[in-house]
Amino acid sequence: MTRNINYYVEGRVFEWTMGLSMALVGLEIIIWPNTIDSSAFRDLNMVMSERSLTFLLLLIGWARCSALMLNGQRLMGAKLGPYTRAICSIASAVIWVQFAMALIELSIAQGYPSPGIPFWSMFTLGELYAAYTTLKNG
Repeated sequence: MTRNINYYVEGRVFEWTMGLSMALVGLEIIIWPNTIDSSAFRDLNMVMSERSLTFLLLLIGWARCSALMLNGQRLMGAKLGPYTRAICSIASAVIWVQFAMALIELSIAQGYPSPGIPFWSMFTLGELYAAYTTLKNG
């Protein structure tokens, strides 16, 4: 049992955390639509509708968690898990960098930096690193 848990979690905790977080943010927007009006979402909401953003967050979160659960399984002879995980990491990095950019714009407007900028910037770099190592090791 422990061996199975280690296989699916060990070395992939960042991916699980980010995938579950993304899915939970999508659910949060469904339950509390005003969430979309918060600072980090403001710029994303200008680019796409609330419904589209919610769907995208849920889709990427679900796809990522599914790929992590099915990691190592073959579909028609091909391992799709690593490719799906890498694509989801890159898609997530695009979203997280938008959050960082929104907070940078907010920081400029308010005259002092948001504490979220280092977090979203590091999440973006972490996602890109996860995509790289997934493809390298997959």
